[in-house]
Amino acid sequence: MSSVPCLRIRIGGADRMKREADDFFYLRKPYDEILCPSEFWKIVEDSEGGKIEDLQYTPDRLISLEPPKKWRIKEVTFSNFSFAKTHISYIEFTDCNFENCLFMGSTIVDCRFSNCIFVSCNFFRSEFISCYIDPNSFIRCNDRKKHANIGLGLYQELLHNSRQQAQPDFTREAQFQFARWKRYFRWSEIKDSEEGGFKKLLQYISVFPSWAFEKIAGSGVRLGNIAITSIATLAILTLINYYWSSSFGLNLGGEPVENIVESFYFSTIVVTSLGFGDITPSTEVGRIIVALEAIVGFVTFATLISMIFRRITG
Repeated sequence: MSSVPCLRIRIGGADRMKREADDFFYLRKPYDEILCPSEFWKIVEDSEGGKIEDLQYTPDRLISLEPPKKWRIKEVTFSNFSFAKTHISYIEFTDCNFENCLFMGSTIVDCRFSNCIFVSCNFFRSEFISCYIDPNSFIRCNDRKKHANIGLGLYQELLHNSRQQAQPDFTREAQFQFARWKRYFRWSEIKDSEEGGFKKLLQYISVFPSWAFEKIAGSGVRLGNIAITSIATLAILTLINYYWSSSFGLNLGGEPVENIVESFYFSTIVVTSLGFGDITPSTEVGRIIVALEAIVGFVTFATLISMIFRRITG
C-alpha cells in the first residue's frame, strides 16, 4: 500500500500529566496528531493486527481506499484514539477493540463492525447511517452513573440505524438498551435535582414500573425474561394451590386435591384461561384467590404468546 508522507504533530510531552480517568472528552497526553488519511492507512498496515494508541485523527473524512468497496481493518486494538468529528465511510472493522476512544460528533456511514468491542468510548452526538453493528458491542462503553445522557443518545442512534437497515435482532437489543438507558438518565436527573428528600423518593418510585417491566418482561422485547417469568408464575401458583388447597376448597370428583400433580394441572388450567371446570374452588377465599390467579396468568401468558407471535412473524 503506497502512502504520501505526512507530518505528525506531538501533543503534550512525556512530562505532562495524563488526563484523569473520568475525563471522558479528551485524549490522554501525550498523543500524536495524524494529519492525512494516507498516514492513518500506513499505521494500520504497519500494526499487523496489533495495537494503535495515543493518536488523534484530524482530517474530517476517513474513507475506504476503494469506495464503495469496504476496506477491512482486522484484529486491531485502538486505544486512546480519537475519531472525533470525522465522517467515516466504507470501512469494515473485524475483530477490533476500541478502548478509551473518542467518536464525539462523528458520522459513521456504510460501515460494518463485526465482533468488535467498545470499552469506555465517547459517542456524544455521533451518528450511525446504514451500518451493520451489534448493540451488544457497546455494553461496556458508558458508565451509567456518569454518562447516562451519552449512553441514551448512543442507543437511540443504534435503534434508528437497525430499524432503517431491517435488522430485527439488533433492533430488539437496541430497543431494550434504549429503554434501560432512559431509566438510567431519569435516575441521574433525579439524583442531580434540588428537590427535597420526599419528592425525590416519589420520583424514584415513579421509575420503578419501568425497572419492573424490564426485569419481568424484558421491556417487551426479550423473550427469555417473560418466559422465565411465566414459568416462575406457574410454579408459584402451583405451590400456593397445593399448600392451601383445603382453604380454597379445591375438589376433583368430590375428593379434595391432595397432590402436587393435581395442583399443577389446576394452576395450568387457570393461568391459560381454559377453565375445564373439573377442579373448582368452593370457598369464598378460594374463589377470590383463583380469580386473581386467572388475571395474573392471563396477563403473563398473553404477553408471552404475543411476543412469540411477533418473533415468528417479524
